[in-house]
Formats: sequence, structure tokens, C-alpha cells
Amino acid sequence: MRSEEEIAELKHKLAEHEKRIKSLENMILGRKAEEITLVKGKVDFERLAEKIGVKSEKVRELFDIENNSLTLLKVMGKDERDKTKKISLVVLLGYKYASGNEQVLSKEIRRNVAENRTSVNNFATYLNEMTPSLIRRIGKPKSPKITYKLTALGEAEAKEILKKLCK
Repeated sequence: MRSEEEIAELKHKLAEHEKRIKSLENMILGRKAEEITLVKGKVDFERLAEKIGVKSEKVRELFDIENNSLTLLKVMGKDERDKTKKISLVVLLGYKYASGNEQVLSKEIRRNVAENRTSVNNFATYLNEMTPSLIRRIGKPKSPKITYKLTALGEAEAKEILKKLCK
């Protein structure tokens, strides 16, 4: 049997090895060594709820946070284009307040669109329609590493959509 101290030391070493492996994987894939860390705390969503004038519980009910992924649970819109645009804006806003990270990978936004049963056939076209007024694209077109971030106008629009979703 190992003592509690030996077990704690092994756990620490294992955590250090996992950090090194992630760092190496990120270097190979060309990503930053830091990982987006989502915070489940009240502070971020409470601040967002205050800004849009709704209860923080309502905002928290709209998002599912699991394994550093944020998923929008409720969507509205009249057609595929409208839904895709609204999901994209609200997901970008959610990541900004849940992780403090303003830039979100295109594939993460696409995943949210797909999980809300909205077609991703014209996903890039719909996002391009929002550029540069509502969102900014960072990266080369057709690159898998493209990220998007909200503009001031896009953030205002996303807050209005979120406010409507909370009602």
C-alpha cells in the first residue's frame, strides 16, 4: 500500500505530464499553449444578466457548459440564415462572459449551430454576411484555425437576442 503522501505526489506528476502532452499537441496543431477555460461561476453570467436586465438564472439556463465547451440550448429565428446568425452571435457572447475569451474558433460556432438542429450547409456564407459589421474574422479564409469575435455592434445585437431568449 502506498501512503497518502506518495499518492498525492503521483497525482501531481500525472497532472504535470498531462500539461506537457497538451502543450506538445497544441504546438503540433499550431494552437496556442493556453486552453480556453470556462468558468461555471455566477460572476460572469450575473454580470451579463445585469447588462441585459434579466435574472442570472434565466441566462444560465440557456447555456450548457461541459468539458470547456459552451453549448447554446435555446434558439429562435424564422429560417436557417436567421437561426445561424443568432446562434453565432449568442455563442460568441456566451464565450466572452463564460471564459473571458473574445475569440472563438469557427468549428465551435459551427458545432453549436449543428447541435441546435440548424443546417450548416451555408454556414460560412452566413458568417461572411455578418462580417465586418457584427463580427470580425481573424485568420485566413478557408483555414481550420479561423476565429471570430464580436464587434461593439455585434455585442449589442447579441445582448438583444439573448434578452428575447430569456423571456
